[in-house]
Amino acid sequence: MIMEYVALVLSIHESVEAEVVLLIGSVEAKCFISYSPSKIEVGKQYKVEFEMMLPDKPLVILSEETTQAIEMMGGGFSCVLSGYLDNDVFRSFVDFYDQDIHYDYPDLNKQYVKIAVDRIDVSFD
Repeated sequence: MIMEYVALVLSIHESVEAEVVLLIGSVEAKCFISYSPSKIEVGKQYKVEFEMMLPDKPLVILSEETTQAIEMMGGGFSCVLSGYLDNDVFRSFVDFYDQDIHYDYPDLNKQYVKIAVDRIDVSFD
């Protein structure tokens, strides 16, 4: 199950066409455009879907913070997501479904965690 959200396009990278910065609620996120059926424009809102792209061995740690946020790492797409691991749903600035994190880290289920992510893909409707 993938949730659909409404996001405002804040910027599109000049030379890396697949790089976009979106505003979802009050959170800014740099994402990789995995699908867009038409040209997107800065300043417009779109319905979007998000997917976490995890490394082969994701780094998941317990967090003392009870936030649902994103922290970009360096100038690329890598980031650290903070949120709540709720069985097969990771509840961060958006909900990410079916990532199987709860199978690899059953002791962290029903707790706030931080996850190192390669990138966040976004699909535009």
